[in-house]
Parts: sequence; structure tokens; C-alpha cells
Amino acid sequence: MPRAPRFDLKLDSKGTLERQWLEPEERLVDWIPQWKLPSFEGIPKPPWTLEQVARRTAKIAWLTLAWIVGSVVLLIVLSFIAEGLSGADGGSGGGKKLKGPNVVLRGQGRESVMGRMVTPKLRERGLWVFTDRRLAFVVVEGRIYGKFLSGSGKPSEFARPVPVRTVLEVRDTHYEFEGDVDRLRRTRILRRFKPAGVYRRITFADGSGVDLRRYR
Repeated sequence: MPRAPRFDLKLDSKGTLERQWLEPEERLVDWIPQWKLPSFEGIPKPPWTLEQVARRTAKIAWLTLAWIVGSVVLLIVLSFIAEGLSGADGGSGGGKKLKGPNVVLRGQGRESVMGRMVTPKLRERGLWVFTDRRLAFVVVEGRIYGKFLSGSGKPSEFARPVPVRTVLEVRDTHYEFEGDVDRLRRTRILRRFKPAGVYRRITFADGSGVDLRRYR
């Protein structure tokens, strides 16, 4: 039996959520892929599980080997390119890309409403989903494209339903959607504040909450 295709968090999520995850008459507002932990403000990051540590160690070892091999290949390619290039004019890029995080979890310590929802499962690859009824973090089981390869090509065709697991879910009766807010980010070196982008702000009763970067 052929293996199921890899899941693309950018291309395959919308169709999968609409077919398998949404409730009747529920409307999908936005979905944000996650390959690593979101940003935390006032809340400690979740601890690692032993399984996550083992996977992380194996990944680092593999990436180190790939980096060594890739560096050698890159040096060879660059040497050929350098020989064939005679000076070229540099061009300036288009608009500036805002560098704010996709998701920000806000709170006042681990005992805040948002802080109590933080678990090691939030370290998994998945989707932050916002609908007209709920906020959720959803994990897609199985093979998933990494961030670098995600978004290229066409959506995959799956012969059977894709296993989807809801890690975190909050109904709209337990939060207030405050609308769009402009967030700032602080640069690492000069420590200056710059625009980070427009976010949808979701707030719980104690003031903690989630900011989702607006893409749609």
C-alpha cells in the first residue's frame, strides 16, 4: 500500500479543516501554521517531554551532518558561480516584510488562564485555528513538510481522512474578541521598537489571551 503524501500546513490545512474538523455551519476565519513554539509574554514556556528531547537530539544530529555535507557542496557551487560572474548591479527589494511572530500567548504567569493552557503538546507542529465559534490549536498526525518546503506546489490528495487531534480549544463564551491591534516588536541588537504587524486579539476574563497575526 502506498504511503500517504506528506501534509502541507500551508496548502492542505484549509480543505482538511473544512472537511473534517469544523462543526456544522461553523465558519473558518483564519488558520496559522506552526512549526515551533509561539512567542510568550509573561508566561513560562512549556517543559520538554522525554520523547520530545529524544526527537530533538536526533534532529540536531541529522541537521549537523546535513550542514557539513551541504557546506562542502555550496562552496563548490559558489566557486563555479564566481568564475562565471563578471560584476552585476545590485537591486533593492520591494516592500519591507514585518518580522513579528505568528502567534503570541499573553498572560501574568503560569496561573493565568492562558498560562494554565500551556502544555508540552504546544511544541508540536500544527495549526492555530480561529473560527466564529472557537479558538484552537490542532495537530495533524503523520508526515508533515517542514517550513522551508511548505507552500510550494499544489494541495495534496488524500485517499482517506487525515488524522487531526485538537490539543487546545476555547469556546467563544469564554473569551472576548477585541478586534485588530497593531503590535510592536523589539529589535535584538539596538533594542528599538518596530511595527510587528496586525493581530487579532483574543482576551480571557483575567486579561491574558492570544494574539494571532492576521493573514486573511
